Amino acid sequence: MNAKNIIKILKGYCNHSLEIERMIVYAFVQKEKIDYSKSKILNNYLAELDSDLYIKSVNFFDKFNIDLTLDFLVELFEQIVPETEKKEKGIVYTPVEIKEYIVSQVCRSNNAPTVIDPSCGCGSFLVTAAQYIHQKYGINYSEIISQKIYGIDIDEDAIKKAKILLTLLASSNKEYGDITFNFLCSNALDPKTIRKAKKWQPKGFDCVIGNPPYVRFRNMANDSKALLNNWITANTGNIDLYMPFFEIGMTLLKEGAVLSYITPNSYIQAINGRKLREYLSDLAYSLTILDFRDAQVFKNVTSYTCITTIDSAITDKVIKYVRIDNQESLNSHNYSEYKTTSFSNGAPWRMRKHDVDSIIKKLESSGTPLSKWKIRNGLATLKNDIYFFTPFKEDDKYFYRIYAGVEYRIEREICIKVAKPNIIKTEEDLKTKTEVAIFPYTRKNNIFDVIEEKEMLSKYPMTYRFLFDNRNILNQRDKGNGNYPVWYAYGRTQGMNNFGKKLLIPYISDKPIAVLSLEEKMLFYCGYALISDDEQELKLLKCFLESDAFWYYIYHTSKPYSKGYMALAKNYLINFTIPNLTEKEKQYLLSNQSKKEINKWIWNKYGIAKD
Repeated sequence: MNAKNIIKILKGYCNHSLEIERMIVYAFVQKEKIDYSKSKILNNYLAELDSDLYIKSVNFFDKFNIDLTLDFLVELFEQIVPETEKKEKGIVYTPVEIKEYIVSQVCRSNNAPTVIDPSCGCGSFLVTAAQYIHQKYGINYSEIISQKIYGIDIDEDAIKKAKILLTLLASSNKEYGDITFNFLCSNALDPKTIRKAKKWQPKGFDCVIGNPPYVRFRNMANDSKALLNNWITANTGNIDLYMPFFEIGMTLLKEGAVLSYITPNSYIQAINGRKLREYLSDLAYSLTILDFRDAQVFKNVTSYTCITTIDSAITDKVIKYVRIDNQESLNSHNYSEYKTTSFSNGAPWRMRKHDVDSIIKKLESSGTPLSKWKIRNGLATLKNDIYFFTPFKEDDKYFYRIYAGVEYRIEREICIKVAKPNIIKTEEDLKTKTEVAIFPYTRKNNIFDVIEEKEMLSKYPMTYRFLFDNRNILNQRDKGNGNYPVWYAYGRTQGMNNFGKKLLIPYISDKPIAVLSLEEKMLFYCGYALISDDEQELKLLKCFLESDAFWYYIYHTSKPYSKGYMALAKNYLINFTIPNLTEKEKQYLLSNQSKKEINKWIWNKYGIAKD
């Protein structure tokens, strides 16, 4: 039975989170034959558990023959946390094998090391570190916990759990004496917190480990956002919360010691990881990156992760990089090596294998890069279902739609055609899946002005009524802080001047897609477009953008998603090159050759032999 189902059943006995925790702990101490009365912290913790729940907890775990190990107890603790709180705090349970690998990477010294987790949560990594130190160095748990284990977390309840788990670890080894805990309940983004932590170990800690919080900028608490300016890795752009934790960790690390984290892999290439890449490059330390790419490490959570280890004893500016998946051992790798100096300052770290690198180099140096063409983002309303729709009928004056169960008429004159590249895979789709957009703008000399409210009301009363009926929804965009010229204006001004012939490209795809659109007055949203006035040029570009060579390039340089999907964002496209073509070659590509023949021809054009 998995942790989620266990917690679901236990909630049937008692719906109070703390009581459920106590039930689990009580079942554990009974299984391990721990005399919890000898431990002050455990005795006080369990004394408040209802006597009826004592019996029910033991009977439940016995009935279902659940192997209640300490590691599984950690997973159960984290499963109790409500989903909304997990999202807000970026809590993700780390599998045991990942924790054990990371701890083994940092605990390299001859003497028992000091270990700190600056975002420790309920102490999952610290429990694993204590177990490893006990086994490798033969020190009792009470000494390890009191002198070697340190943690920081913003959540007081999480720290209480960490103390219970470490106490259980010691008590399982029949160590019931007093333990001194080294925890700070504080925000690690606050430099004052880090200064306090360094008082524990003025020269720094031997090991920094952890699974920093996975929180995007838009979901961060305001107090955390305000603290980002304290860190050079986070003082510009919409960074993810895990990013400054590298700088925090290095601030805590002793010179010549090792840091190892499991984090999202987005910092390797993403624009918002630029400052972190610059920071790591400037450190000049040896980096080892195990990139799980799209392999899913965490249960029931879609995430794209890597393990990054920084050895501050080595200043060779080398990144050792390998991509691994669920089937490969964490301890068996064939690394590719790169110098941080081989990447321009802040540029994406595009790393693969050396045989792949040689092919990518040819694909990037055989002609004109896509950056020379206009690659544009689509419309951004921040409330697409209000502005974009498929009418259920139409006449000469109106489009008819149903929204929230109400039928509305929308004046045709205020509407334009729009396409959604994310759902359009072929030119045939373009004929059947084109939508209508309410476009409350006037165009003068390629400048778009939102239609004034008086004119909207008098000229487009039906559309105005529809928008007014949904004004409260529109006002909630940008969390109610949007600064729009008029309340019904689009959330962003991008994409309004993307008229013309174009190739439509989705945000993500599991295959190469470039749909030719020759209807110049049609705009698009949820995707990108490559725009050109030359129809032949677009058809030739389509041949290359739908080729195996292009997909090979995207697969090895872009951001992966689940089930083989890859990002097709502009920054992943711009360095792919289109070879210079003779008129004869152009006619060959446009002569309706088979897909197989065109793919073979394109590979050869790049000077790459492919079967």
